[in-house]
Amino acid sequence: MNNLFFGGSSEIALKLANKFKNTDAISTKDIKNSYRKFYKIKDYSSLSLKKLHKKITKKYDNILIFNGSYSVSFLSFFDTKSFFNDFKINFLTPMEISSFIIHNKILKNKGAIYFISSIAANEDLIGNANYSISKNCLNFSAKILGNEQSKRDIRINTISLGLIKNKMGLRVKKTTNTKKKFSSINNITKKIKILLKDKDINKKNIKIL
Repeated sequence: MNNLFFGGSSEIALKLANKFKNTDAISTKDIKNSYRKFYKIKDYSSLSLKKLHKKITKKYDNILIFNGSYSVSFLSFFDTKSFFNDFKINFLTPMEISSFIIHNKILKNKGAIYFISSIAANEDLIGNANYSISKNCLNFSAKILGNEQSKRDIRINTISLGLIKNKMGLRVKKTTNTKKKFSSINNITKKIKILLKDKDINKKNIKIL
């Protein structure tokens, strides 16, 4: 089973890489000795992705998109610049990447795109505005994309993660004062590994708490 991780420098991506042998990664940050093959990219613009396509020679069973950004935000104090920055990373960039994947046909037949999302997409926690809104857009857009690609045997899913005890998770907990417990990264990676082996999952939002 061949996997490709966009945003392969994320903590969860690196943990998952230890559980899969045949995994490649793409990231704007340098990663050493974690993946079978690593592609460094300047950014996720259409121009950079176009250059990247010339280097990719494999087709993949699963492609995971890990892009995510969090900033403390309130709609009562709406900041256009801050909102657009978070919206771009959490929603527009994953859509740009998925379009690149589909048009350049780097997925195998019945291969899957998994957008890494968050349970925050369906929560109204104070201080979480930009993140929740952008992840909600990602989840709903994934359903539309799944409908569009169903006849082409491309599966589209989102994986909504719970609160993780990392730099972002600690900040969210402090800002929102949520009572939710932290999710174990080891538990998350185990469940994702099981998901990636299932060839029937399509147009689903899978929650992993």
